[in-house]
Amino acid sequence: MTVIEPKMIRRRHFLAGAAGLFAAWGLPWKAVEAAAGARYFVSACAGQDGETLARVVREDGHVVATLPLPGRGHGAARRPGRREAIVFARRPGHFAVAFDPLSPEPARRIAAPRGHHFYGHGVFSRDGRWLFACENDYDKARGCIGVYDAEAGYRRESELEAYAIGPHEMLLLSDGRTLVVANGGILTHPDKGRKKLNIETMRPSLAYIDTASGDLLHDHRLAPDLHQLSIRHLAATPGDELGFVMQYEGPRNRLVPLVGLQRGEEEIFLPQAETAVLRAMRQYCGSAAMDTSGQVLAASAPRGGRVTFWSTAERGYLGAFELGDGCGVAASGEPGGFLLSSGYGKLVHHNALSGETRALGDPAAAPVHWDNHMVTFTL
Repeated sequence: MTVIEPKMIRRRHFLAGAAGLFAAWGLPWKAVEAAAGARYFVSACAGQDGETLARVVREDGHVVATLPLPGRGHGAARRPGRREAIVFARRPGHFAVAFDPLSPEPARRIAAPRGHHFYGHGVFSRDGRWLFACENDYDKARGCIGVYDAEAGYRRESELEAYAIGPHEMLLLSDGRTLVVANGGILTHPDKGRKKLNIETMRPSLAYIDTASGDLLHDHRLAPDLHQLSIRHLAATPGDELGFVMQYEGPRNRLVPLVGLQRGEEEIFLPQAETAVLRAMRQYCGSAAMDTSGQVLAASAPRGGRVTFWSTAERGYLGAFELGDGCGVAASGEPGGFLLSSGYGKLVHHNALSGETRALGDPAAAPVHWDNHMVTFTL
């Protein structure tokens, strides 16, 4: 069990701040330059005074850089073939920030078009040229995928249909052409803040989309009695088997599966778990990641103070690691290995296969409260 600090700063209470401070970094250039060649992790976070930040850490927990954000961040993506990462605003934010994790050069701010906001996630094409971003076309009550040309300063060139409301996270399959989109199914409008407007009629989906034509290839839906299970976050094995996690918007006393597996044209499979496991997850998963071997899916349950692990081969529950307000998960470089982050400021490496755990940190760096997601990449 991880020991946590008594003071908790909940995610929804993070303060906005640091607007326009895109050139400030957490370490001098010489220290940043020396960090090249390792495995890195990037996450949005909040400072002790509520300032909104993105932070880059090495696999040993050493802080490489800290970048102020103009508002609260959410998910991140790495640009293939470039030394560049991007952090998206949390819904209903309108900004994304692209930056070189190992350079003191100012970051580039990207704005959502008028009438749209970002949902907090995006993914690059395999060659690194195109950025696909999950967006809400809120006055038309439709989800879409914005297509941005990274070679032209992230100019928005076109958009794709998401084929459902609320595209939250997506990934690109190994063919380099097919996007899979987790459509949460929840209608929102920025005039209503974060209020959910269609809980009784929501219809989440997994949509497979051809990026070349924009066509819908496969459209997977849950059973009608599970239509209030919002499909939110995705991970994939090297062979394109999806693991996805959900958040339940139905009755508080109903226990429902929160983790699913799916591949191509196959039907959605919902692994079963004991009642005690589902109760402990408290109807809410916050993030998903697949280990490097494709054997283990990590599904965080921050409201339950734990990260759960699921076998893709056995299609069942493996176990859990207790971590107060633990939400961020990202694959480390070993089978079964993950970095886990917490809103209390903890950063932990845990191996779901061996059970080995070690706390990570950087005593020289200012403490932060980690936000929902972590993304791993190597340079």
